[in-house]
Amino acid sequence: MLKPEFKWESIRVGQVVGERDLTVTPEMVAAHCEGVGTDRDWYTGDSPFGGPIAPPMIFMNDVLQIIDESFQRFGTIHAKSGYRFHRPVHVGETVHEKVVFKDLYVKREKGWMVCEMEVRGKEEGDLIATYLHTSVLSLTRKHGEETK
Repeated sequence: MLKPEFKWESIRVGQVVGERDLTVTPEMVAAHCEGVGTDRDWYTGDSPFGGPIAPPMIFMNDVLQIIDESFQRFGTIHAKSGYRFHRPVHVGETVHEKVVFKDLYVKREKGWMVCEMEVRGKEEGDLIATYLHTSVLSLTRKHGEETK
Protein backbone atom coordinates (compact mmCIF):
# COMPACT_ATOMS: atom_id res chain seq x y z
CA MET A 1 0.00 0.00 0.00
CA LEU A 2 1.32 3.41 -1.01
CA LYS A 3 1.66 5.84 1.88
CA PRO A 4 0.32 9.38 1.42
CA GLU A 5 2.77 12.12 0.53
CA PHE A 6 3.85 14.24 3.47
CA LYS A 7 3.00 17.80 2.54
CA TRP A 8 1.31 20.79 4.14
CA GLU A 9 -1.99 20.17 2.35
CA SER A 10 -2.21 16.53 3.44
CA ILE A 11 -2.04 17.06 7.22
CA ARG A 12 -4.54 18.63 9.62
CA VAL A 13 -4.79 19.57 13.29
CA GLY A 14 -6.17 16.71 15.37
CA GLN A 15 -5.13 14.07 12.85
CA VAL A 16 -3.76 10.92 14.45
CA VAL A 17 -0.47 10.30 12.68
CA GLY A 18 0.03 6.81 14.03
CA GLU A 19 -0.01 4.55 17.05
CA ARG A 20 2.01 1.55 18.10
CA ASP A 21 2.80 -0.70 21.02
CA LEU A 22 6.42 -1.13 21.99
CA THR A 23 8.10 -3.29 24.62
CA VAL A 24 11.15 -1.65 26.20
CA THR A 25 13.95 -4.21 26.04
CA PRO A 26 17.37 -4.26 27.70
CA GLU A 27 18.86 -4.06 24.18
CA MET A 28 16.94 -0.85 23.43
CA VAL A 29 18.14 0.66 26.71
CA ALA A 30 21.75 -0.39 26.03
CA ALA A 31 21.66 1.09 22.50
CA HIS A 32 20.19 4.37 23.78
CA CYS A 33 22.73 4.59 26.61
CA GLU A 34 25.61 3.93 24.21
CA GLY A 35 24.28 6.55 21.79
CA VAL A 36 24.05 9.29 24.41
CA GLY A 37 27.05 8.21 26.47
CA THR A 38 25.44 7.31 29.78
CA ASP A 39 25.70 4.25 31.99
CA ARG A 40 23.55 4.91 35.05
CA ASP A 41 23.11 1.82 37.24
CA TRP A 42 19.33 2.33 37.39
CA TYR A 43 19.11 1.37 33.70
CA THR A 44 20.60 -2.09 34.16
CA GLY A 45 20.03 -2.98 37.81
CA ASP A 46 18.04 -1.99 40.83
CA SER A 47 16.48 1.45 41.10
CA PRO A 48 14.24 3.20 43.66
CA PHE A 49 11.36 2.32 41.30
CA GLY A 50 11.68 -1.45 41.70
CA GLY A 51 14.10 -2.79 39.12
CA PRO A 52 15.71 -1.31 36.03
CA ILE A 53 14.09 1.67 34.33
CA ALA A 54 14.62 3.15 30.88
CA PRO A 55 16.23 6.56 30.37
CA PRO A 56 13.48 9.20 30.11
CA MET A 57 14.57 10.25 26.60
CA ILE A 58 14.46 6.72 25.15
CA PHE A 59 11.37 7.58 23.06
CA MET A 60 12.63 10.93 21.74
CA ASN A 61 13.02 9.84 18.09
CA ASP A 62 9.79 7.86 17.96
CA VAL A 63 7.71 10.85 16.81
CA LEU A 64 9.64 10.98 13.53
CA GLN A 65 9.66 7.17 13.19
CA ILE A 66 5.87 7.08 13.50
CA ILE A 67 5.50 9.86 10.92
CA ASP A 68 7.79 7.84 8.61
CA GLU A 69 5.59 4.77 9.12
CA SER A 70 2.49 6.74 8.09
CA PHE A 71 3.75 8.97 5.25
CA GLN A 72 6.21 8.86 2.37
CA ARG A 73 9.58 10.15 3.52
CA PHE A 74 9.34 13.78 4.47
CA GLY A 75 11.77 16.61 4.99
CA THR A 76 11.50 19.09 7.81
CA ILE A 77 13.81 21.26 9.85
CA HIS A 78 13.60 20.52 13.54
CA ALA A 79 12.88 23.74 15.43
CA LYS A 80 12.23 22.76 19.05
CA SER A 81 11.16 20.02 21.42
CA GLY A 82 9.45 19.83 24.76
CA TYR A 83 9.24 16.90 27.15
CA ARG A 84 7.22 16.09 30.23
CA PHE A 85 7.90 12.94 32.22
CA HIS A 86 5.14 11.62 34.46
CA ARG A 87 6.67 8.36 35.67
CA PRO A 88 9.57 6.06 34.79
CA VAL A 89 9.07 3.21 32.34
CA HIS A 90 10.35 -0.17 33.48
CA VAL A 91 12.58 -2.31 31.30
CA GLY A 92 10.34 -5.08 29.98
CA GLU A 93 7.20 -2.91 30.11
CA THR A 94 4.99 -2.52 27.04
CA VAL A 95 3.92 1.02 26.23
CA HIS A 96 1.48 2.55 23.75
CA GLU A 97 2.69 5.52 21.67
CA LYS A 98 0.26 7.84 19.89
CA VAL A 99 1.28 10.80 17.71
CA VAL A 100 -1.18 13.59 16.82
CA PHE A 101 -0.75 16.82 14.83
CA LYS A 102 -1.51 19.40 17.53
CA ASP A 103 -0.93 22.63 15.60
CA LEU A 104 -0.23 23.85 12.08
CA TYR A 105 0.54 27.49 11.36
CA VAL A 106 2.33 29.77 8.93
CA LYS A 107 5.08 32.08 10.15
CA ARG A 108 7.61 33.92 7.97
CA GLU A 109 6.12 32.24 4.88
CA LYS A 110 6.96 28.77 6.22
CA GLY A 111 4.67 26.02 7.42
CA TRP A 112 5.14 24.95 11.01
CA MET A 113 3.83 21.73 12.51
CA VAL A 114 3.61 20.71 16.13
CA CYS A 115 3.26 17.00 16.88
CA GLU A 116 2.50 15.56 20.28
CA MET A 117 3.34 12.02 21.29
CA GLU A 118 1.81 10.50 24.38
CA VAL A 119 3.44 7.42 25.83
CA ARG A 120 1.13 5.42 28.08
CA GLY A 121 1.48 2.18 29.98
CA LYS A 122 -0.19 -0.56 27.96
CA GLU A 123 -1.62 -2.32 31.02
CA GLU A 124 -2.95 0.61 33.07
CA GLY A 125 -3.19 3.29 30.39
CA ASP A 126 -1.45 5.76 32.70
CA LEU A 127 0.58 8.60 31.20
CA ILE A 128 4.33 7.99 31.19
CA ALA A 129 5.62 10.87 29.04
CA THR A 130 4.49 13.60 26.66
CA TYR A 131 6.77 14.76 23.84
CA LEU A 132 6.19 17.87 21.71
CA HIS A 133 8.05 18.17 18.42
CA THR A 134 7.99 21.37 16.32
CA SER A 135 9.33 21.41 12.75
CA VAL A 136 9.39 23.78 9.82
CA LEU A 137 8.26 22.37 6.49
CA SER A 138 8.02 23.96 3.10
CA LEU A 139 4.61 25.12 2.02
CA THR A 140 3.69 23.18 -1.08
CA ARG A 141 3.38 25.49 -4.05
CA LYS A 142 0.05 25.14 -5.76
CA HIS A 143 -0.07 24.34 -9.47
CA GLY A 144 0.46 27.48 -11.56
CA GLU A 145 2.00 29.57 -8.77
CA GLU A 146 5.31 31.19 -9.57
CA THR A 147 8.24 31.19 -7.18
CA LYS A 148 9.15 34.50 -5.56
